[in-house]
Amino acid sequence: MSWTEIDKQLKEHTTDDLIKLMKGLHDLSPQNKAWLTAKLLPVAQDSKYLEECRRKIVNFVYKETSRIPHMPRFREAKKIISDYRKSTSDLRGTLDLMLTYIERGHKFTNDFGDIDEPFYDALINMLERFVVELRRSPAKYELYEQFRSRLMKIRETSDICWGYGDFIQDTVDELEELLAEK
Repeated sequence: MSWTEIDKQLKEHTTDDLIKLMKGLHDLSPQNKAWLTAKLLPVAQDSKYLEECRRKIVNFVYKETSRIPHMPRFREAKKIISDYRKSTSDLRGTLDLMLTYIERGHKFTNDFGDIDEPFYDALINMLERFVVELRRSPAKYELYEQFRSRLMKIRETSDICWGYGDFIQDTVDELEELLAEK
């Protein structure tokens, strides 16, 4: 069904019918709930949805357990971040999830040693996206201050691999020079 046909059908429904339809969409998925919340109550972001997404990212990338963990599933974790962003348009939450992804991958390599090139590429690409989004934001200084201690912790433990550790140190140093309050 095309949007034109849907639009025509919607115009024929009563307000009560439309509310029931929206309720059905709301209940269908966490993404729909978050999107509706963001559109109707933009100031009140759904922290429950953010925490659910964070939990999923930890599970996909690296959840510490007593047994040997699976290799990180970066593709699935990236989809969680993308869905969150599309659903909420919440930049702070999106950056938070990106940093969670990086932190968990970083912890994995610190716990288990050098991994392969695609592993480090996934972490580097996410950090690059994080930096781009942060630098584009009108609130970049405030956002950087919110995430600064987490970035510094990653930097302090980045004596890993060859190019990856250098990239982390250079990137965080650049952010510090550019965005830190002096």
